[in-house]
Amino acid sequence: MLDEIKLPQSNTALSALQVLANTRQVEIDLPILRVKAIVRPIDGAEELSLRTMKASGSAFINAFNDLILTHATFEGVKFNDLQDFQQHLTPPDKALLVYALLDSTFSKLPEKVIKCPECGTVDTHSPDPASIIHADTIPYVWKEEKDFDEYEIVSEIVPGFTVIYSMPTEADRVLILKQKENSQMRDSIEENGDVLSSLELFCVYIKRLEIKDGEETIVLDDKLVDIIPTVKQMPLDLQSKLLEDNSVMKLVDYTPNFYLDIECSNIHCAKRQFKWEGINPEQDFFLKALSVYN
Repeated sequence: MLDEIKLPQSNTALSALQVLANTRQVEIDLPILRVKAIVRPIDGAEELSLRTMKASGSAFINAFNDLILTHATFEGVKFNDLQDFQQHLTPPDKALLVYALLDSTFSKLPEKVIKCPECGTVDTHSPDPASIIHADTIPYVWKEEKDFDEYEIVSEIVPGFTVIYSMPTEADRVLILKQKENSQMRDSIEENGDVLSSLELFCVYIKRLEIKDGEETIVLDDKLVDIIPTVKQMPLDLQSKLLEDNSVMKLVDYTPNFYLDIECSNIHCAKRQFKWEGINPEQDFFLKALSVYN
């Protein structure tokens, strides 16, 4: 009688790792696509590959997004490839997917130095990922009649100068990042908590600009060639009016609100409990898993 056939030890180990990975998966609802995603943790080899990658910022983000796509399963939605995924991946949905990747992979976030706003006491915290999400973290689920990629907000800033906003996608961000050096991305994330600068973050919501010139209307719809240079070079008073336009807030308000509930270590502090909102899941992932921006 033949002996029972057994899997090689390496295959057994891989199977065991796969079982372990499945037990750590995190389920998250995406507010813009309005679907559920199940996210599995990355492994050591994938972490090492990203951490040692020598590439431009946009290539790095592409690799990171491909990692998300590889480790996520979406109920009722199938993306053809990375490009298709990025064209449908909005900032609110990506923030939650990155959170889920963090939560499934790591037990702790990078150490954070937090100053009490009441007494000034400085403490360090290494919170677990689950502690940054709360009942009010996801403010809204997409509720417009049109899908996000067809929905527009039209705002006339001054007579003859109209801005059309739309929900941006990861494809928009990658397009801008192609023009940025890694050092510029590092400066942006240190100053603004994002790889894009404050102005770039605003411009990413602009789908096109329409400027009246007599009977003619000039339409600017290329973010790199037209929109960002125009916004940067416009007169300061007009730029201020644009940056203060609250019309775009209808889209920005979908951004998830991650925060930590902190207790000051100073027992004499008059107000020991406070909310700390210096949390950005994508930044935390970079700092914890990749050390790219250190």
